[in-house]
Amino acid sequence: MNDSKITDYLNRIKVNDFTPGLAGLTKLQERHLENIPFENLDIPAGRRITLDHDHLFNKIVQKNRGGYCFELNTLYAELLKSLGFTPKPVLARVWLSNPKKLPPRNHLAYLVELDGRTYLTDVGFGGLVTRVPLDINVSVPVSDKDGLVRIAPVAGQQFMVQRKTKKGWASQYSFENVEVSEEDIEIANYYMSTNPRSHFCRHLFVGKLTQDGRIGLFNNKLSFRKGIKKITTKRIDFGEDWLAAVRNEFSLNPDFSGKELTALFYTDPD
Repeated sequence: MNDSKITDYLNRIKVNDFTPGLAGLTKLQERHLENIPFENLDIPAGRRITLDHDHLFNKIVQKNRGGYCFELNTLYAELLKSLGFTPKPVLARVWLSNPKKLPPRNHLAYLVELDGRTYLTDVGFGGLVTRVPLDINVSVPVSDKDGLVRIAPVAGQQFMVQRKTKKGWASQYSFENVEVSEEDIEIANYYMSTNPRSHFCRHLFVGKLTQDGRIGLFNNKLSFRKGIKKITTKRIDFGEDWLAAVRNEFSLNPDFSGKELTALFYTDPD
């Protein structure tokens, strides 16, 4: 990523005074989550999800869009490399909604080595996402703006990201500190963006952190959260009202054709 692209990317996430180290990584992660939405809209609209770096830069930085984990974290890793970090990919199993069987490795995140410590950094997860990088070898809870988060060791090189809720520690996703190939990532991305069983093919997701919580749009239900507590939820009619909410609440600029919008507004009620 050349200097011009780095500048444009940093402007997109409103970072104008980057400094190396953990403080810099923390700022990158939080500003990214606050300014670039998590969204899967290209998938139900019928567009192919490619992880080509130029394509992702054009979509996310130049066209003011968001993306889902494979898109957001792939481009984020290129920014990290350009700023002197050495990100290592990990594939994770998502444990939201307490799945009854072992979930697949269908989430992409990255590890970064800093001063002899290994940190998880992630700008592409929904749920009760952590705003800050987490040391994978420290299970002591860490406070971010939304409450307490931690990484709990599972077994061997396996770790679980958790968020403290009223009901206790809620598991978000687990990962292994093992080598992952580009092909592993491509296969997981292809499955999640094309298989009818993937929830990203059947539902619409848009979400962005705010200074004190999160705004989320699931299909046509718009919700506002303070910390991890949901404050309000309202229904948005598909069509112009829905598109206006996407533009106004998430600062996205969708450019879908009429045919794509028809596909986009057909969602599985289950």
